[in-house]
Amino acid sequence: MSYLIIALGNPGEKYKHTRHNAGWLVVNTIYPDVAWQSDSYAFADITNISDQLIIAKPMTFMNESGKTAEYFSSKKNIIPEHMIVVYDDIDLPLGKFKISFDRGSGGHNGIKSLESHLGSKSFIRIRIGISKLLEDGTFIKPNVLGNFESDEMNILEDVSKKIKYAIETILKEGKEIAMTEFNSDNPHIKLLKK
Repeated sequence: MSYLIIALGNPGEKYKHTRHNAGWLVVNTIYPDVAWQSDSYAFADITNISDQLIIAKPMTFMNESGKTAEYFSSKKNIIPEHMIVVYDDIDLPLGKFKISFDRGSGGHNGIKSLESHLGSKSFIRIRIGISKLLEDGTFIKPNVLGNFESDEMNILEDVSKKIKYAIETILKEGKEIAMTEFNSDNPHIKLLKK
């Protein structure tokens, strides 16, 4: 049965390099040479990586991303458990990512939309850290609509390589093994809102 990666982001040039578009940026790094096709029924740009894997980048704004998930669920019979949603997480530091399943939205509007349109939380999430963890342990949450700095883009590229292996592990061995292999506890950090 096919898996679907849904990479979350906002369309438009002004959002291209924002932290909220980490999902798109990671997928574009992992799969740089694929041909994207616009699918108005799916409200997304899509590409087929293999018989087993489809990728969609919703072309709605973040808070309507669930339309794409609903299309693939109802028209292509891809169950939520086989959807891998790749997106930014302000509660994780840049350079880290976590795989989770069947959990809350964490206040993320894209995830809220998916839960609403699917009527389910039972999809796989790859949460990409976008916040700053300073050497003294201070944790700074940035503006999600601010652009990544050049050194941050380099870190995002590095973590993209690990995420590629994580996705391959999910496809070959299942989400439980991937979570065991790639997740690790966050260090105790002091939260600061910037």
